Amino acid sequence: MSGRAGSRSMFWRIGLVLSCAAALAACAVTPQSLLTSSAALREQTPFTPISVSQSWINAPDIVMVMQRGLRGESEQRVAMANRAGGTGENVVIMRAQAHHGRAGRFDYDEFVRWAGGTPAPFRGVTSGDLLSAEDEAGIYFWAEERGGADVVCVLGVRRLTSAQRLLPAGATTLDILMRNCVRGESQDALAPLLAGSVSASPMPGVSAGASRNISPLAAPVVR
Repeated sequence: MSGRAGSRSMFWRIGLVLSCAAALAACAVTPQSLLTSSAALREQTPFTPISVSQSWINAPDIVMVMQRGLRGESEQRVAMANRAGGTGENVVIMRAQAHHGRAGRFDYDEFVRWAGGTPAPFRGVTSGDLLSAEDEAGIYFWAEERGGADVVCVLGVRRLTSAQRLLPAGATTLDILMRNCVRGESQDALAPLLAGSVSASPMPGVSAGASRNISPLAAPVVR
């Protein structure tokens, strides 16, 4: 009898182990998925083209908008026309995040790493190389490079919060990195980063870059 009881006990333990293994395999969240890094998740998640009207900013000369949703954040890339010639693309890279509690300070180095580095001709630009300025939407940082007598390229970064405007998908912060080369002056190149562009998304009947609010709660904070 004791031999049969021992056999039944052994089979019961084996069955329990197999059942647990099957349940774990069927579970949507696995230890492997939990260990997937943010960088790996970004590599695995493709961009989707969306309408220009769904851009998070009202930048001039938008030609294409791409977007993807990630774990705890969304990313949007806005391509703008390059009328200045030369290499590289005029682009705005944005990250919308929903923070639990108070968001930390904007970290330039972390954001640039997340974005894949600074675009040419700004490779290697550090936070110490940036100038700062302020407009109706708060403070922003930028650097410029001259590409001839009348061509200027600008690298610009800034952070907006949900206290300044309505942000997409319940986000509490919107981090923005821009590279823009134009024929003209630095203020012309900075236009897609300034308050008139970033204070709200495009609206029918409103010209690109025009300053406007989409609700009383979206009014920029004047610092």
